Amino acid sequence: IADEAQLVFRGGSTTDQSRITKALSEGKQDAIEAAADVRAIIEQNHSTTQHADEYRDLLRSLAAENTEFCEESVDAVAMIDEETYVTGGDSGALCLWSVQKKKPVFIHHIAHGIQPTATSTDTVSATAAAADDENSSATRLPTRSRWITALAAVPFTDMFFSASSDGLVRLWRMRPGKTPGFDMVNTIPVAGFVNGLAVRELTPEGSLAVRKDIILAVAVGNEPRLGRWAKEKARNVVRLFHLPANPSKSSSS
Repeated sequence: IADEAQLVFRGGSTTDQSRITKALSEGKQDAIEAAADVRAIIEQNHSTTQHADEYRDLLRSLAAENTEFCEESVDAVAMIDEETYVTGGDSGALCLWSVQKKKPVFIHHIAHGIQPTATSTDTVSATAAAADDENSSATRLPTRSRWITALAAVPFTDMFFSASSDGLVRLWRMRPGKTPGFDMVNTIPVAGFVNGLAVRELTPEGSLAVRKDIILAVAVGNEPRLGRWAKEKARNVVRLFHLPANPSKSSSS
């Protein structure tokens, strides 16, 4: 019988008040101390800086509401290298795994934000819904995070992409050194549900460049690939992005 190897990701991570508070208190300082080069990239990208500020504001509001998200399924997996993997699931958390550990070595909670809050009275007329404010607040549906719908990594590098339905494909870079973790360094606007990502490096013949151009393929739909419980205003297309080693020359089609 041939030898078999099995790699199991034990999902079920929880995003609760204590973890959100810890992410707020430690996350920013860790990024500054362990990833100075990443911070320099973020500071040059005003859009990414704005998203980072909005993320911290979101964590503060969720911590104040004692919100909790529990992961029930792992929907996307990407390999960084032979020993490091990243997963994403319905809790909206990105988890970094090592083959040497049974639990994630790093978790980035609510990576793509939360879904717009709705109430069970949305289908009722505004007059009837406003008749009793107390009852309306009692039927408020729980806050739900945007689940991670797709992941893709540039093989054997320190970069990977994640996507959901928030209108952005996010580029993450691993923190250098022995400190496990990653930080967002850029975003790509893509409207709709991103149901798939694929990445390929362009290697011109005879080129010895360390940094290479990247082609990113994004499969976009107006509905999630696993069901029809939500709908976005988008076309079912595959979008291609050319991400050059020199960021000032990026293009899309």
